[in-house]
Amino acid sequence: MFEAFFSGVLLGLGVAVPFGPINILILSYALKSFSNSFCIGFGAMSADIMFLCLLNFGLLGFLKGAIFTKILAVFGFIFLTYIAFSLFKSKHKALEFKEKELNESLLKSFIKGFTLNALNPYVIGFWLSIAVIFTKNEFAFFMIAGLFLFILFWIFSLSFFVGRFSHLFSAKVIYFINISSAIIIEYFALNLVYKTFLLKDN
Repeated sequence: MFEAFFSGVLLGLGVAVPFGPINILILSYALKSFSNSFCIGFGAMSADIMFLCLLNFGLLGFLKGAIFTKILAVFGFIFLTYIAFSLFKSKHKALEFKEKELNESLLKSFIKGFTLNALNPYVIGFWLSIAVIFTKNEFAFFMIAGLFLFILFWIFSLSFFVGRFSHLFSAKVIYFINISSAIIIEYFALNLVYKTFLLKDN
């Protein structure tokens, strides 16, 4: 039982810690608002829970189709590019700490995180690939619990600690982080299109 839980924690470590689009967005938001940053991560985790439920009821198989994957990749590219553009166009003045409040509802931040994960074919691929791990584990529930508890812990920690020490970042540094984040996210968007449409394996 404990071994299954620990395996889930290790799996969560491998899933949550690498800096992909979600973590980059959480970091950017955490510099201005802990609540919005946490909602981004919680929204992304909610998409994971949705995929897990679909997988549990055998409804995720149709997502293996090449056509659906390509459609999803197009929407994923558009959404990632939209986020990158939003970060890129951030005004320098708006990053001053006296104007630290983020004029975005928590629901909108949640939807951003949820949509970003829901439109990512690689997230779907991840859940499809580990389906066998869960089905072959006698204590699958504890493994799933360990996985999601660690993801939740990571989201909270990243949002809290970056936000807690945001006073160490000058407006220029935050602006640079936003621009860098926009470039990295756009890289993921272009990479998504490249791997879906241009690689010979496809």
